[in-house]
Amino acid sequence: MSLASKTPTKEPNCCRLCGGNTREEFRLLLLNKYNIAYHKCVDCASLQTEVPYWLNEAYTSNLTQLDTGAAQRNLSNLAASFAVSKLLKFNNVLDYGGGDGLLCRLMRDHGINCYSIDKYARPTYAAAFTKPNFEHPDLLLSFEVLEHFPNPLTDLEDLFAFHPKAVFLSTLLYSEEGPDWWYLAPETGQHIFFYSVAGISHIAEKYGYRVFIFDMYILFIKSEFCGYWNMVRLKLALRGKVQKLLKLLLCMSPGSGAKADFDELRSVINK
Repeated sequence: MSLASKTPTKEPNCCRLCGGNTREEFRLLLLNKYNIAYHKCVDCASLQTEVPYWLNEAYTSNLTQLDTGAAQRNLSNLAASFAVSKLLKFNNVLDYGGGDGLLCRLMRDHGINCYSIDKYARPTYAAAFTKPNFEHPDLLLSFEVLEHFPNPLTDLEDLFAFHPKAVFLSTLLYSEEGPDWWYLAPETGQHIFFYSVAGISHIAEKYGYRVFIFDMYILFIKSEFCGYWNMVRLKLALRGKVQKLLKLLLCMSPGSGAKADFDELRSVINK
């Protein structure tokens, strides 16, 4: 679920990411009751709903009934995040918009110093790991979060304010899809901004990162960490077949992190 502000501020015909002008592309029925216009930015080519006034109604839960892929997505994100962390030698990780904290727990199970924050969800699986023991994360994760931002122009400020070395996220990019695109998910009313490649590039330039797109994943990374061989290894590691194998290996491995965290937390409780 998003960590975004629930009060959009941009003007109706102004792109909420880059400030460009927009034009209406189509309309859909959101939450089965609101006739909502979708606008495309003429500058960054991103798609967005009209100013979303229905968000309090849409967020009765951090997961919608249609999000049947949540469990499998956490396992896939574990494999991808673990690969990025190890290849770049990043250990301090923050899951921004981490929902119930399951990904954080899985990362910790496999030895990554991961914490989870989400203003609008209870971190059931990571209740003891919501206050990082580092000032700036090496790697900031943010999976299926950006499309929830009502005000990307300002909401992204909160994300990049952590000054991570890299940001690893997922969101499906918009490329002239029509009103039947499944990712619009109008029944839920939660997906309200859809980034184009140009929109993602705009974000990278604004915050001083280089950006690489790996199929469903997007990596913003500081220049000093994106040497040629790092990028070659990441490209190989994030391929579908490699990810499936790594996902299987991680699921089969019990990991030592759960026991280590248990012992540490127990010692604190028993002091």
